[in-house]
Amino acid sequence: MKKNIFSILMMAVALVVGTTALSSCGNEDNYWSEAINVWGDGLQGHEAYLEIGQTLQLKAENGFMIPGTGFEWESSDTSVATVTANGLITAVGPGTAVITVYTTGDPVINQNHVTIYVGNQTMGIGSGSVDQSNAE
Repeated sequence: MKKNIFSILMMAVALVVGTTALSSCGNEDNYWSEAINVWGDGLQGHEAYLEIGQTLQLKAENGFMIPGTGFEWESSDTSVATVTANGLITAVGPGTAVITVYTTGDPVINQNHVTIYVGNQTMGIGSGSVDQSNAE
């Protein structure tokens, strides 16, 4: 009888501890910021500087991946930078856009982001002639 009561008591303690541990994972929005590692050539920390027409291939990796999950990419401003389903960013206009990557297909949404700064194409010095006939 004592053994059964002890077993029931231990299961109750395990249930309370397990429930508390699970409810403390993540935050109210049910995601962990920066749980996804993002990298790419030309990425400096969480930022990249592109000129109109340039592209940047980002890659993502998530240590919490569950079978059947994947990634979704999103741009905060598609007039500045677009992003494909495979993480290829294209700079389309001057400005700033935040590219966010999310996990899909699991109940815990992990995410990370990078900020893309897009400027106009730079003009090369000495690459052409300049008309100075009207210069003062």
